[in-house]
Amino acid sequence: MKRNYMPRFSFSTAMFLLLAAVALASGFRAKSMESIQFAEHLDDTAVTVNGREYRFRDLAVYLTYQEWATQEQAKAYDLEHTSKYWNIHTNGSFVRVAARNFAMDRAVHDAIFYQMALQDRLELTPQERQYMANQKQDFWNDLEEEGQERLGIPETEIETQFEQIALAQKAQQAYADREGVDNREYDVDGSMYQELLKQYTYEVNNKLWKRLNFGNITL
Repeated sequence: MKRNYMPRFSFSTAMFLLLAAVALASGFRAKSMESIQFAEHLDDTAVTVNGREYRFRDLAVYLTYQEWATQEQAKAYDLEHTSKYWNIHTNGSFVRVAARNFAMDRAVHDAIFYQMALQDRLELTPQERQYMANQKQDFWNDLEEEGQERLGIPETEIETQFEQIALAQKAQQAYADREGVDNREYDVDGSMYQELLKQYTYEVNNKLWKRLNFGNITL
């Protein structure tokens, strides 16, 4: 007569397997929460707006400006220990996280208006282009050599980003004029922009974005 063979596991063996599974899961979780370096993910998608993908490198200007702005606030808070400000928890979020997400909000805002600029075939006037070029040069000079290396983006790409920002601003003004409202209503925190945003789709690559070592990209 055949008998079904059922392997017997001791209590200690079962506990060992359970602990091993827990350790493995913890290891995967820890790996997924590790901070990532901006320069190592330049070509990874950061956000998709209306079907168009924007890589981390495409957000370099927004991230840098927001790091600088937050660092100035941190210096005012505690000049000798700026990290204290970055790690403050307020309004349900850490300053570091809120600043990083605001950089994304600005990038999405400008992506929407830049796409409008393309649809409307807007172009910069010679004066606007010169103003944009001056802003880009000031930005590049303020980075200095160390910041430029840490950012890992060539100056030509930075210039392209500034041109897109300038066109986005021009499209925002044109859209506000058509709607007959103050241009500021369509700023990133403007109430009318929040309504406009509902007409668009965007998706942030949170698997990477939430791990971005923001505050240590150019500083």
